[in-house]
Amino acid sequence: MNPESLNAMSRNFWNSAILRAGLKLDVFGLLENNGSKAAGISGSELSEIIGADDRFLHAFLEACVALGLLEQQDGSYRNSPAASSFLIKGKDQYVGDLILHITNHWEGWGRLDQLVKEGKTLLPFEAGFVDVPTYWTDYMLGQHNRATSGQGNELVRSVDLTHKKNMLDLGGGAASYSIALCRANPGLKAVVLDQKEPLVLARGLVDEHGLQAQITLQEGDFNDVDPGQGYDVVLISGVVLIKSEEECRALF
Repeated sequence: MNPESLNAMSRNFWNSAILRAGLKLDVFGLLENNGSKAAGISGSELSEIIGADDRFLHAFLEACVALGLLEQQDGSYRNSPAASSFLIKGKDQYVGDLILHITNHWEGWGRLDQLVKEGKTLLPFEAGFVDVPTYWTDYMLGQHNRATSGQGNELVRSVDLTHKKNMLDLGGGAASYSIALCRANPGLKAVVLDQKEPLVLARGLVDEHGLQAQITLQEGDFNDVDPGQGYDVVLISGVVLIKSEEECRALF
């Protein structure tokens, strides 16, 4: 390690800021939808669509090119293969919601020295960086991005549920893993138990995949609600790490 590597480390947040801004401005989506011609579209055209300052947007687009997010030729821009695969909402491997969730924590990380002294955490809506609905939507859809971009398929490959009939997905959030497992196992039925807010998102995703007959959504706090009996599989994902030792012992 040397001074330049330390300087580079200090600048890493610039890259995530560019990535976040590209998603918030919908640059990648606009280029995908409006830049169907091989030449792409010009920065001035994009500036007019977004309603952005022309000079600043050109500089921003060049930064995206430097990071490999965009390609530029003769003053026109188009998405790079990576951006087209992973940053376009609706595509199977889209991870934009996860990126927004991670960068929503910007304010907290900026106060890390203070938080270390105080021994506390700071959620983005507590810092006023995003509002509560935005935080939870980005969080839950971000977890869904994790599942759809690879982790769901990995779970299906790793766990044989061929002869299982009834699964409880405890704290199942947006039902992402239940969706993956039920799609791979048509004979499996799942009950997803979680709070009201994530289940609103789960309902839309279950409907989207046509799995209403296999997946039931049960609203409630799993610390208080009786989920019933007769399950031969219980899925617990993303729960233990946020619980205390006492709560985990009670859960198991």
